[in-house]
Amino acid sequence: MEKIRGLITLLESGVEDYDTQMKVLQTERLKYIRLAMTDGFGTEEGDSKQSWLLHLKQLEDSLTLRRNTIRQAIVETAEDFQKEEKA
Repeated sequence: MEKIRGLITLLESGVEDYDTQMKVLQTERLKYIRLAMTDGFGTEEGDSKQSWLLHLKQLEDSLTLRRNTIRQAIVETAEDFQKEEKA
């Protein structure tokens, strides 16, 4: 039962973090779209179109990593349960 509680805690915090990061990504995508529509990109490193694209890619990669970590935790817990049943 302790493993189930641990998984639940991990999933709750992981999903909460994922949702928060997804909202950030959506907000940043909207900013990018507004900049693209108004040709508002700057020429400095932090506000150029390439910088924005890199920023969005990093946010997307972070979400993918979070999702994969959650999946891996579920798989590992399921494997542990199967091992316990066989023993």
